[in-house]
Amino acid sequence: MTRRATDHEGTAGDSAPSQSHKVLSAFLGSCVVAAFVIMASISTTPTGGQMDGRPPGTAAARAKPAVNASGSSLAELPVNTPLTGSAAIAWADAALAALGAPATSANVQTMVDWFTNEGTPHDLNNPLNLQTRYGRSTVSTADGDPPADHIQAYPIPADFVAAFPIEMNSGSYPAIVAALKAGAGLEGSAASSEIASELSLYSGGGYNSIPAAYDQ
Repeated sequence: MTRRATDHEGTAGDSAPSQSHKVLSAFLGSCVVAAFVIMASISTTPTGGQMDGRPPGTAAARAKPAVNASGSSLAELPVNTPLTGSAAIAWADAALAALGAPATSANVQTMVDWFTNEGTPHDLNNPLNLQTRYGRSTVSTADGDPPADHIQAYPIPADFVAAFPIEMNSGSYPAIVAALKAGAGLEGSAASSEIASELSLYSGGGYNSIPAAYDQ
């Protein structure tokens, strides 16, 4: 079928400029759109190069808040205040994190029961009556032990948290450290004869189990 001529097809001189103008306008419009798409892509890409909306299973999707191993968020623990409930769990979590041990239910329960073993009065910010000096700690007799036992009073809870792994890794408590790092705790089936011996050493013969026999 013969194409019907339009009004614009009068002369070759009229049609050529009009067609060129349309083609050029379309080309420039495409370039502008492409530029905006590229700029938008760059501005929404995170520094690491991975786009937002990442699928589950990526490192960012699995990330969880870390436990505060420094103990800076712990409230001060006065001499005659027993460590129980959510406060005991917070102290247990911080101490375990400082040791490099997981906060399993068995480990946390062991730490909470260990605080109970030591009881009150304990020394300032020292629910386990550690002997390890740290920061500006000083020898204290608040727990009833003589100065020769070197039980420390810590000015801030963070000093206790830092001292705990130092004392545990002193070489006297390898079985305790191994069990805690394995996440097994120190109670029940995890309570080996080696752990019992080390707890007795730690407590100066006061107890050889967690919970202590006198607490059961």
